[in-house]
Amino acid sequence: MQFESKQIEIAKRLALGATIYQNAFLNGMDFREQFRDDYIALACFLKNYAYERQGAASAYPDIAVRTIEKIFGGKLQSVTIADSKEAWKIYQEIAGKEFNNIKVNPSHNPMNTDRGVLSLLASQQISNISNHVKTLIEQGKTREAHSFVSSIRGIGTKIASFYMRDIAFLGNLNENEIKNQFYLQPIDTWLEQTISIIFGDAATKRLDDKQRLIVELCGQANCSPIAFNQGAWIIASQIAGNFDTFRKIAEGQDTRSIVNDHILEWKTYIFEVEKFLEQVS
Repeated sequence: MQFESKQIEIAKRLALGATIYQNAFLNGMDFREQFRDDYIALACFLKNYAYERQGAASAYPDIAVRTIEKIFGGKLQSVTIADSKEAWKIYQEIAGKEFNNIKVNPSHNPMNTDRGVLSLLASQQISNISNHVKTLIEQGKTREAHSFVSSIRGIGTKIASFYMRDIAFLGNLNENEIKNQFYLQPIDTWLEQTISIIFGDAATKRLDDKQRLIVELCGQANCSPIAFNQGAWIIASQIAGNFDTFRKIAEGQDTRSIVNDHILEWKTYIFEVEKFLEQVS
């Protein structure tokens, strides 16, 4: 498919936003160290990805990290089925005692013994989930990597792609050498809006076709598909906040004014938080 110059320019513009996501959201120690430390890899997955599905309680990842701390004490060499069973028991205890009896939603909870992340690691004898996914992608087994992540209870295709996208970036993989790059394109409501802005009524309805369309567009725009996905999400969800404002930024209309207003809002918020801190210190 030959894309229009306007579509190519939008792709390039949105890809520029990736540095905000990469430097502000992926700058923690857990992201940097996960490939070298098995425990950090598991904690990073649970804290930042496993519970990102819509409707998941914000307390869930905190409970999960507290759980594995009790099980592994900050060091992980291997995972057993017994660990998985004990972890699910502890998860429920922490939820009850420390989080006001919050419901743990066992049917969608990745810490559940049945088809949970620890059970999967144990059954396949995997110690580092980050390295395992990275290696599969490097070996051209992108489909297998996606199936592996999405097979975890509560992890759908979107979150699997979300995790794989960031693993590929953080693992410094060469995108041009990744087979089936479309698997690294999570499509949420903001990316749906992105596709609508760029392609209008001509946008395809099939998920994998949308993902492939993004990769093909970025190829002609000579920009990273991963950067495009990260940039579109950060600009739409964190700066624009609604479709009309996002469309203006994507098309290069009033961008400076919109972003300056966003910066001012955050400066005001930070000022008030700092003032509060001075008062309570």
